[in-house]
Amino acid sequence: TEATQEGVLEEMLGKVKAVWVNAEFGLANFKDQKDVFILSGVDEVQAILDESMVTMGTILSSRYVAGIRTEVEKMETALKATQNVLDEWLAVQKNWMYLEPIFSAPDIQRQLPTEAKMFLDVDKGLKNVVRKVSENPNCLRIGTQPGQAETFIAWNEILDKTQKQLEAYLEFKCMAFPRFYFLSNDELLEILAQTRNVQAVQPHISKCFDAIKNIDFGGQHKQSPVKIFDENSVDIYGLISPENEYITMGKHLKARGEVENWLMALERRMVESLRALSKESLVDYQNRVRHEWVLDHAGQIIILTSQIEWCKGVESAFDGQLVPGNPVEGVKKWYDQTVAFLAHFVALVRGELTKLQRGAMVALITIDVHNRDIIEYLIEDATDNKFDFNWQMRIRYYWDDSLFAPVGDCKIQQVTAEFVFAHEYLGASFRLVITPLSDRCYMTLTGALELQLGGAPAGPAGTGKTETTKDLAKALAKQCVVFNCSDGLDYLAMGKFFKGLASSGAWACFDEFNRINIEVLSVIAQQLLTINQAIINKLERFVFEGVEISLNPENASFITMNPGYAGRTELPDNLKVLFRPVACMVPNYALIGEIRLFSFGFERPRELAEKMVNCFKLSSEQLSAQDHYDFGMRAVNTVISAAGLNKRKTPDSDEAILMLRALKDSNIPKFLTDDIVLFSGIISDLFPGVDLPEADYGSLMEMMKVCTLEMGLQVVPTFMQKGIELFDVTVLRHGLMTVGPTGGGKTCVKDMLAKSLSRLKAETKEYWEVKQLVMNPKSITMGQLY
Repeated sequence: TEATQEGVLEEMLGKVKAVWVNAEFGLANFKDQKDVFILSGVDEVQAILDESMVTMGTILSSRYVAGIRTEVEKMETALKATQNVLDEWLAVQKNWMYLEPIFSAPDIQRQLPTEAKMFLDVDKGLKNVVRKVSENPNCLRIGTQPGQAETFIAWNEILDKTQKQLEAYLEFKCMAFPRFYFLSNDELLEILAQTRNVQAVQPHISKCFDAIKNIDFGGQHKQSPVKIFDENSVDIYGLISPENEYITMGKHLKARGEVENWLMALERRMVESLRALSKESLVDYQNRVRHEWVLDHAGQIIILTSQIEWCKGVESAFDGQLVPGNPVEGVKKWYDQTVAFLAHFVALVRGELTKLQRGAMVALITIDVHNRDIIEYLIEDATDNKFDFNWQMRIRYYWDDSLFAPVGDCKIQQVTAEFVFAHEYLGASFRLVITPLSDRCYMTLTGALELQLGGAPAGPAGTGKTETTKDLAKALAKQCVVFNCSDGLDYLAMGKFFKGLASSGAWACFDEFNRINIEVLSVIAQQLLTINQAIINKLERFVFEGVEISLNPENASFITMNPGYAGRTELPDNLKVLFRPVACMVPNYALIGEIRLFSFGFERPRELAEKMVNCFKLSSEQLSAQDHYDFGMRAVNTVISAAGLNKRKTPDSDEAILMLRALKDSNIPKFLTDDIVLFSGIISDLFPGVDLPEADYGSLMEMMKVCTLEMGLQVVPTFMQKGIELFDVTVLRHGLMTVGPTGGGKTCVKDMLAKSLSRLKAETKEYWEVKQLVMNPKSITMGQLY
């Protein structure tokens, strides 16, 4: 009957009212501040709200509602108002939480007084509202308070405006020091929030300059002219690289005034200092024995000097100065000289050197070996003049005293392209082995740069596309920013990046460029074209995305692509025309292996490199096909590094044993049981009669047995073996993956090894303590995981 139905509706309404009598907003302390609260646990209130709104809809759509309609409508209005307040409140809170730490920094308040005042007004009001809520957190009381939603909406508008002004301010700072474009907004704000403390820039300096780990404000390095560290010092004495190399910055360089201005002065001084130090090194080279000279200069400078002198030597041979009237014999004489230099250096590497000196020497030997190979090629081809293409196709270094007189500067030529050495500080960094393939890549890329185009190396994974680009940047001493592209990139983020490139004159290498969405790619094409046109027209300033910025014409973009994978896009035609394609195919593993082993001081590098390559070739043909097997460049690199480590630990051991151990240590852990038998067969054929002495893991093995028993497991030989293998891989690699079936013991072996290492550290001070942070990637989204 009608009365019964009305009764049902009244009961439903009564239940909704009852729920809302006790419904309260949850509050939590903001960043451990006692009197500052934020809204938390909103999901519960939202769920009740949604449910109640559905119930109200049901009641209102019933034809028996007439008797209680006014009551129902009143309740529905209250719920809608509460929903509105909640939405606006959360929006204000989100903006406020982002801006609060920024505007609580006195330096930002000083630099943005108007915006700080606007923010502080909202801040005061919001804290008042939340404090009242904490006294009486009933949802309906707050939701139905007159004017509450409008207040939140007004605050939201103020905070949005403040945020826009803040972004404009950051843009202004980036224009003054373009390398700031490569930092995220949060990092840039962190620097700007501490401008009074100039040394607060230290943690972020390596993002602006690749090879500067720290700026020396005095007393921060043993070569620093000032021996006592002062945290308030504003005098800059030098730069310290990640390898702990020191470069002096001359006198009277101070970190005063706005941070972007003194960083700009630092950048200019870095180039001037390195230019002056290069000149000093050239003069010093003439007056001293080469193997003494090499230990007294910075890594980057010895490579540059060596290249200039080597190039001078070849050209004087061609001009008939080494052997009068006979260029071919002259080149042979210079070849013998180059080989003698190399022999001296390898002897140095085998001796006692500091880690820094060894790093610089390994890089120098790598370059010098390539120089030796070039001369070998010139001799084979009987090249007899310096205008022959065999010589013109090489990257050649010349010191020109007319540039930046009185110091002079280095200019670099390859075929018809000419560059000035950029003197970006590189530290004592690692250099790539240059093979005939990389020579051809360099020639294509420098040719592209001369035509104001970018370069697009394409090829399968592990063929050295990115590394070749980075190494060419090192050869010209340019800053090269590597950027990994993903499908989440939009044109705004890329626009910011391009502004940084165009203004700072850096190079960018966009890795896996064809993963970006096609719609974004067409906008990027337009952005690149704008920069390209500005360079061609030799403009000093140009308009980019509605903002006028300065142009440094030495900037360049390179893109690397893996063709033909799923999830990759084909480049639009208007983008293709801006890049010159370069094919990177399979690298010459044997040559790379040989030169790297040679630079580590091995005496028989060619034979061992060939054995290593054959081992990988036979393994890839004979072993089973598994997803996690990889016999490409990355695997080769791991083995070479491991062999180099072994050589350094035991320099007098048989080299075949060192190579064999490197091959086993880096490969056996990843093979399946059946494949280990085949692999052992391959290795014993390649290294006949070489027996590996068993490595002794005395205390670690004993502790692993103790921990296994404590975990309630049995001490099985294969489990112990896997523990040792896992330990070996952690020494060789930054990250690793354990693969196997459920219940195979992956987690147990990891936990057992962690426990053993930690206990040994605690009891006998051996090994190290292991901290484990476990995360389940399935429980979070891709964005959060990143």
